Amino acid sequence: MWHIPLPFFLLGISGPFRATQLWRNIIEALQMQVEVKHHRRHLQVHKDCFTGSDAVDVVLSHLMQNIYFFASEVSRLKAARLCQALMDARVFEPVGMRLFRWEKELTFEDSGCSLYHFLDGDVLPGSARHCGEVENFTDMNKNGKKKKWCRFDDVRTISNPLALGSSDRRVERILQTINLQPSMPSGLNYAGTSMNYLSNKVVQEVWKQQTLLQLLQLVELPMLDCFLNTPTKPESLRMLPNHDSLVISNTCVDREESRVFSLPELDSWLMAAADCLELFPDQLIVATEEQLLQDNATEGEEKLVAQKRVLFDTIAKYYGCQERVPLLAGRYRDSHSGILKLLECGKGEDALRASQLCLRLLDARSRDELRRLLAFMAEAADTKTFRLHKQTENRALVARMFLKAVLQSKDVTRAQCEQLLLFLMDNHLHLFKTPVSLINAVRKTLWTLQQGGDVDHTAVFVFCQQVSMQQYKEQQEKTSLDSLKQLIEHITLSSDLSNRRRRKLLKEFQKHHPAVFLQHVSSIL
Repeated sequence: MWHIPLPFFLLGISGPFRATQLWRNIIEALQMQVEVKHHRRHLQVHKDCFTGSDAVDVVLSHLMQNIYFFASEVSRLKAARLCQALMDARVFEPVGMRLFRWEKELTFEDSGCSLYHFLDGDVLPGSARHCGEVENFTDMNKNGKKKKWCRFDDVRTISNPLALGSSDRRVERILQTINLQPSMPSGLNYAGTSMNYLSNKVVQEVWKQQTLLQLLQLVELPMLDCFLNTPTKPESLRMLPNHDSLVISNTCVDREESRVFSLPELDSWLMAAADCLELFPDQLIVATEEQLLQDNATEGEEKLVAQKRVLFDTIAKYYGCQERVPLLAGRYRDSHSGILKLLECGKGEDALRASQLCLRLLDARSRDELRRLLAFMAEAADTKTFRLHKQTENRALVARMFLKAVLQSKDVTRAQCEQLLLFLMDNHLHLFKTPVSLINAVRKTLWTLQQGGDVDHTAVFVFCQQVSMQQYKEQQEKTSLDSLKQLIEHITLSSDLSNRRRRKLLKEFQKHHPAVFLQHVSSIL
């Protein structure tokens, strides 16, 4: 009914509305909607760039609202892979260096710490980017270093698909690699097609609404007002306030020349630690590096273990600060109790899905930080690398060290908090995935709004049924009559009332409801 699975060049569509036009629309949506601003990372200010998570949000929103992808299954992972294709096509490139890296990452990362900037300001007519802001693409091999292979190597040179003769087929190969199959809705007037895309504010509200609706199917949330506005963390409650503007003299190190934070080979433990350190204040990173440089006596495996101990102590001390606000603040305690009840009933899948929905209500930074921390906790809890303490198991020590940084609740015991934290840690690989049912519900709602329809009539979950005014009045009269009959029967038959008190109540009842009183007396006689 909805789609005809044929390639664009076989549909006989005239004009620019082809696969390359879809490609151009995606680039235009990204350039126009993503938030481009200055970002400070590790003693450096990067101008006119955007984060990887913001890019994925924009691309995912565009795919979900695009009618030509309506019949295709869309997910955040596919949106991230499409961003990878855009980066390989030199639409944008990574900015700055990551900790523990010698060179820029060629793999796109859906993260709030990964920074990117546009390369070609003239990819589309009327682009908001000016030619003066465009930076020339620099080859990563200019220093003689081997460039990493990319799965989109064969289409990496597409900066403007319209300049290539077989651009439609090239773009189609990219979309097929991502498993995105654009299709033509049947009965669509191709010549006059125009798509009305919703604003980012509306899209975010739809996500929040549908997330809450699905969360309410799993756990009980008596108060919803606290979820509507997510407050930002006060600056005064951070561990080191105003660290963004702090200038450290004589201790600053060049991240591109640092040897300690650019180890040649990294295991999963060090990778997880590096991801956590990305969010730390600059001065704390510098102090950690100086501490690692002080130990030059040991070599080999002993040195690596010593470095890991330093990194673990640094991360644990940072998150153990009493002034820090928990990543899962108190406003989520109702959902925590519901998730714990699901775990106690043996409903692990429902508990995981409720956790996924609950974490979608977090702000982007807290969500990203929690993802990194849980991944590091999972690595540190594994005893295969080394033991953190001689007398305490790694798992118990990790739970104790990071409990207050993740959640605090007065409604549940400390043991229950540790149980929930360990559950989140054990499922961290699946915890931040978006349920397919939520994506489908959001797409359906966005499509309804685009068509000007009533969202209430297309809701995924129905909690009540609308009735006419006449039906409402009939139900009201019937319910009131039944309640009055129950009341007079209670007065007549109750053994707790004295005869004097019963006669008085019956007299009052007859005065205010004579019709019900006569009906009751006639039924007795």
